[in-house]
Amino acid sequence: MPLRHSIQWCSLVVVGFVAACGSDGATGPSSNPPARLDAVTDLSRSAPVGSVVPGGIVVKVSDASGRAVQNAAVAFAVTLGNGSTNPRLATTDSKGQATAAWTLGTILGPNEVTATVSGVATQIKFQASGTPGTVSAIAISPPTGRLLPNVDTLRVTAQSLDAFGNVTSPTPTFQVRDPSLLSIDAAGLMRALRRGSGTYVVATAGAKSDSVLVTVLAPGQSICTAAANPVDLAVGQVITDASGQGFCVHGSAANAEYALVPYYNSGVPSATTQIEVRGQGVAPLGLPIASLLPSHSLQPAVPTLVPDDAFESRLRDRERAEAGPKLESARSWFRARRDIIAANPAATAAVPAVGDLLKLNANASSFCDNADFRTGRVVAITDKAIVVADTANPAGGFTDAEYRSIGVTFDTLVDPVDRAAFGAPTDIDNNGHVIMFFTRAVNELTSAGSGSVVLGFFYQRDLFPRTASPGPCPGSNVGEMFYLLVPDSTGVVNDNKRTKSQVITFTNGTVAHEYQHLINASRRMYVNGAGTNFEEKWLDEGLAHTAEELNFWRASGRSPRSNLDASIFNDPKATAAYTTFEVNNFRRYQTYLARTESQSPVGFDANDDDLQTRGAIWNFLRFAADHLPAGSESAFWFNLVNSKTSGITNLTSALGTAPNSLMRDWAISVFIDDNAAGVDPRFQESSWNLRSALTGGGTSTPFPLATRSLTDGVANIVQLTGGGVSFLRFSVASGQDALLTVTSSGQLLPSTVQLAVVRVR
Repeated sequence: MPLRHSIQWCSLVVVGFVAACGSDGATGPSSNPPARLDAVTDLSRSAPVGSVVPGGIVVKVSDASGRAVQNAAVAFAVTLGNGSTNPRLATTDSKGQATAAWTLGTILGPNEVTATVSGVATQIKFQASGTPGTVSAIAISPPTGRLLPNVDTLRVTAQSLDAFGNVTSPTPTFQVRDPSLLSIDAAGLMRALRRGSGTYVVATAGAKSDSVLVTVLAPGQSICTAAANPVDLAVGQVITDASGQGFCVHGSAANAEYALVPYYNSGVPSATTQIEVRGQGVAPLGLPIASLLPSHSLQPAVPTLVPDDAFESRLRDRERAEAGPKLESARSWFRARRDIIAANPAATAAVPAVGDLLKLNANASSFCDNADFRTGRVVAITDKAIVVADTANPAGGFTDAEYRSIGVTFDTLVDPVDRAAFGAPTDIDNNGHVIMFFTRAVNELTSAGSGSVVLGFFYQRDLFPRTASPGPCPGSNVGEMFYLLVPDSTGVVNDNKRTKSQVITFTNGTVAHEYQHLINASRRMYVNGAGTNFEEKWLDEGLAHTAEELNFWRASGRSPRSNLDASIFNDPKATAAYTTFEVNNFRRYQTYLARTESQSPVGFDANDDDLQTRGAIWNFLRFAADHLPAGSESAFWFNLVNSKTSGITNLTSALGTAPNSLMRDWAISVFIDDNAAGVDPRFQESSWNLRSALTGGGTSTPFPLATRSLTDGVANIVQLTGGGVSFLRFSVASGQDALLTVTSSGQLLPSTVQLAVVRVR
């Protein structure tokens, strides 16, 4: 406790002198609770971006009587801007004052720090305006200058930048090294005085300068003179080391089509970068559509039920939020149960008989609590499935024979395919079966008139014990199971009509998808020793979509690496397998094709599994499997599920190398695969000709890939997220050259932006 100090006075009588002793009332720091917080330094200041604000931040803490409080903890939080404080938590001194250094963020404009102390409602907000720093670099645009034979003027611009890329002062001034070739005014307008040579235009501000080479072309000279050597690409050729400072394409044929492909190879999926792409000497495209399509025109029937992927995403979120604290007690329960069974192999759980009634919790909006028990009748028992129908299902649904047929399909198709790829699920109820619960509770999850439908789900809560402590899960059904949509021909549930044919079409695909989730979750919980490390959602969903496709291959009788095109829709067996297992993969991939610049196969974070990410990761995993050595695909799927890691770390381990290079090759393949002859297999997807299969092969239906077109001399501004890719198409007149340049805020490209140039015709 702080000591209290006072000045004492006293009274003495000594030979006529009188002295008095007492107190002057002054005190030292208080140990009472804080009651007031005041600013000592100014509330509003300014300083250059990235610098330390002079004087820092000082506040004073007082008690209710106004005395300074010592040892009070004051928090300094940055509430605006991207700056920092040091420390973030400071203790008051004997004067009641707490001090923190404040470093402003790197972006011009407002910064704010909020100071708070426990027990005091008042907050103190300190504000500072970040001003530009001194000149650190000069950005010149364009990075190279070309005055064509019929062009006499060209404007160059320059900006002074501080160390963080903010525009600062003074404004650069221009000077031409060879004033006999060019003149330039204060606004950067250059005029050609003669031709057939080049010179540097220098921009200077303070002690910094930069320059741009300007070439004044004479008639007959290539636009690439003094910039880059012209490259004559063959049809199907891909050049992956193109320089943003200048890449020159020579046109060797009329109506040739090329594309510049920038890829943002960032290790941070949520990162963004902006680039400026220019093409000088490019010609209009001869064809408006970037696709080569087969001659046949087929289109499979489009099913009318679209899965509600957002529902499943919320379900997975709930699992990850609530399952973690219960895992260790569940594992202890599982080990004890396993030991009992090992000691007494005959102690297997009884398999119910057809006609038995089961009470099952079907609540999908709560994890372990608020059970919604539904009564189900066992309608079929097969080798691997116990099929249960809710007794309250709408009339006119599946017959017992139809239910049994679904169970047999699980036995003979879905179960062996998913097991072979991902491993066997657990059997916590020790009955050797998976429960397939067909219940109107699933139908109830889709509101009236919704454009998407909850088709069914697996819920991890059913893998937990009901009573293990800590963390019991009374709502668990304690068994491996799925919840599935039921027919409702008259729309009894929410006025949504579901025919038998619709439901049966999607049931097997839904089970294939959800079975991967069941296997992945159960093996991470009880087999692989993965701790609380759940698979990141984007990869978990990618594997579930892979499970659907693996069942497509088996059901259709087709094989991977056979470059299937729209001709498969001539085959009723393949068409039925496509409609059951593959159509939704194609749908999601189409959503990715419209947003390749802002999406990638990797989620922005562990919980990102939007449609575009799902479509991209499904297609990338297929591409990755196609590029593995023959015979190793099954091990790839197995290793991804049977892992103690997750996300990129898991993918890296399963591939044996970081996926960055392979993802870039895949991104290029999105444009060039089956779009040209003679493409290097490195950039081909050998399982699918998606330009044909996605469009039905019809020449009137373009491949739904979003691309850009370069216009001569006009800058294209492209914003890319991590893993994003853009496709900028152009042509070059026969016998002529075109110069491509790419910059970032007027500066050289960072190494993470990788450029490729391809020719498709």
